Amino acid sequence: MLAFISSPYSHPDATTQEARARAAGDFAAWLWRKGLTVPISPIAHWHEVGKRNQLPGDSATWLEWNRAVLKKSDMLYVLCLTGWRDSQGVAHEIQWSIDAEIPIFYAVPSGATYDVSIHPPCV
Repeated sequence: MLAFISSPYSHPDATTQEARARAAGDFAAWLWRKGLTVPISPIAHWHEVGKRNQLPGDSATWLEWNRAVLKKSDMLYVLCLTGWRDSQGVAHEIQWSIDAEIPIFYAVPSGATYDVSIHPPCV
């Protein structure tokens, strides 16, 4: 089962953006260790590659790539980091999943693990 991970990324503060990329990678690793899915996170997979190769980092550049991969996915995990509700990319990916009837799960970091639900968190 292919699991697409949606999470906020863009931020004017480079430290916040780096932390978001690390968090996406940590969540992908957590899912992988569970053995239930093959996780793919555009942020975790492309952040370092993009920096080393001067690839554009704006969401508009990655929009169609993300949509194409999400369409092939069996589920969407929304990593609920600070700012996820304000992220245009996350909003697009949730809407695309709704339109394609792809199941959506919301993951909230909780120490070294995650609380996962089919319902978005209240906060």
